[in-house]
Amino acid sequence: MDKDKIDSTDRIIQATYLNGRVTSPLNSVTEYYLRRGYGNRDDVKKLVEYSPVEALYLLETGKMKLNNIQGEEVYFNELLEELSFKEQALWRDYIVYRDLRKRNYVVRDGFSLELRFRVFERGEYLEKPAKYLVAIVYEGRDLPIQKLVEWLEVCRNNKKELVLAVVDRRNEVVYYTVKLVDLVP
Repeated sequence: MDKDKIDSTDRIIQATYLNGRVTSPLNSVTEYYLRRGYGNRDDVKKLVEYSPVEALYLLETGKMKLNNIQGEEVYFNELLEELSFKEQALWRDYIVYRDLRKRNYVVRDGFSLELRFRVFERGEYLEKPAKYLVAIVYEGRDLPIQKLVEWLEVCRNNKKELVLAVVDRRNEVVYYTVKLVDLVP
């Protein structure tokens, strides 16, 4: 039987939440999701660890069942509330992550909290490096031009394109490609 042709009910990740970390044992289901850009493999511990936004997305879409160490189920709102204490911008990051995933992009953690995500072209994950770095800002908030230039330099040095994800007050996201133009006289 082809591994990818498993019944969708058999593709639910059984994960555990402990001390702010979401992990699951390495198995055929987690391997399936690893190939699709979810989680980070730890071969030594034989675990897959999920970032907060990945865990929230997998929970919301029904691809993950999460339990705490006592075996009680942890739901989306509980996890969001718990993780938001440690990561103030979690909801903002999640909105962008979810939007990109719904557009069928593979999204991985970026280089910093400012350059939040690396985004791969559709169909190129595991074959080519990420094409984009995504910086997230709220609509109406000031963004110093020097910060934008810094981000552009990081992107240029890493051969990536900068995408500015602007989140409005209704939690809708608009994306802008930002480029540094060298004007030659």
